[in-house]
Amino acid sequence: MSPALQVLLAGVGTYLIRVSAIALGGRAARPSPATEATLRLIGPAVLAAIVADRLVLVDGAPTLRWSWLVAAAVAAIVAWRWRSAGITMAAGMVAVWLLTAW
Repeated sequence: MSPALQVLLAGVGTYLIRVSAIALGGRAARPSPATEATLRLIGPAVLAAIVADRLVLVDGAPTLRWSWLVAAAVAAIVAWRWRSAGITMAAGMVAVWLLTAW
């Protein structure tokens, strides 16, 4: 199967899943508050896993870059203080940029 066909089928499948959820909108059972709270944490958990992986592995080999670790600490402090994903990502990116340029 060609890569173009695979991408097309994945897109069609994703579209059908989303349309079915919209079509069933009023008839589908509403998730419990605990389920909704858990689902809200999936995005931040995935982002944290990606960042943690990049902090200690570069091209599959264990590596510790002090500039990235300091930038991660800056981002963690900003996240704790302001509780905003956008501000946290901006602070982390600026910290990486400044520390790698230095």
